[in-house]
Amino acid sequence: MNRTRIFQLLSLGLLMTPTSSYADGLLVPAIHPTPAMSQKPEPISDLSDDTVQLNGKEKKAIQLSEQWQSKADPATLNDQGAITFTFGNSLPTVVCAPLYACDVGLQSGEIVTQVDVGDAARWKITPATSGSGETTTTHLIIKPLDLGLISNMIVSTNRRTYHMRLVSKQGDWMPMISFTYPDSVDDAWKRYQATQPHEEAPQKTTIPEVSLLNFNYRLSGDHPRWKPVRVYSDTNKTYIQFPENAKQGDIPPLVLWGEDHQAQLVNYRLIGDRYVVDTLIDQAALISGTGRHQERVTITRLK
Repeated sequence: MNRTRIFQLLSLGLLMTPTSSYADGLLVPAIHPTPAMSQKPEPISDLSDDTVQLNGKEKKAIQLSEQWQSKADPATLNDQGAITFTFGNSLPTVVCAPLYACDVGLQSGEIVTQVDVGDAARWKITPATSGSGETTTTHLIIKPLDLGLISNMIVSTNRRTYHMRLVSKQGDWMPMISFTYPDSVDDAWKRYQATQPHEEAPQKTTIPEVSLLNFNYRLSGDHPRWKPVRVYSDTNKTYIQFPENAKQGDIPPLVLWGEDHQAQLVNYRLIGDRYVVDTLIDQAALISGTGRHQERVTITRLK
């Protein structure tokens, strides 16, 4: 092997000798791989070091925020196959996958005014609509561009502001997402009650014969001052009795939950210190306010 060929092989890294040796009268030095040749370069972070120190007040605020984000409010499945969240009860998570599109449907007639995404470079958000006129529904079409992404999205509309957590996974995705709105149910009941004739409360509230009553109901949830003191039913009506110190204006509307876990309207009226409901309820809720200030008492008939 001539000297020119040896230098060519050395420059290409094809000739390495463990010790110095002679080749055709040429002294060839030993070549050992260096750390730079055998190791990959360290990744370069796009973010600076997190050196900010939080004080006690700030740490408490972060703790409260994390409690709200992790608040247990299970999603339900509606008749159209959409994962349904109750607006304002918690921070909903939208799980998408690359090469798939997630559809977040808003309330009919709601108009989007602004969309902000924490990682706008790797999350693609585009608008779409369905229906026409008063039934026009705005949809947010969400597509992640990579796996393992975690970000958030804030959607402002002419009615409310949505906060959502975005997660991208391989093969895991939610095709359709929708919301239910307790405040809309409250408004519907207020409009309904405004059209009904006023019924004077009797001096004494009468109840059916005790032997026909069923007191087998459970109250769960929050403890507002208007929380019912008892719930019972006869053969065809349900009675929800409120404490004496509960003000009529503070008592929230009643929402009946159907078998599909969707809110339903039900006929009832306030007589004296109790709601008289014109049906036997299996599960219902008294909901006051929205978001983190919401108070909810759930009524469940035990079997």
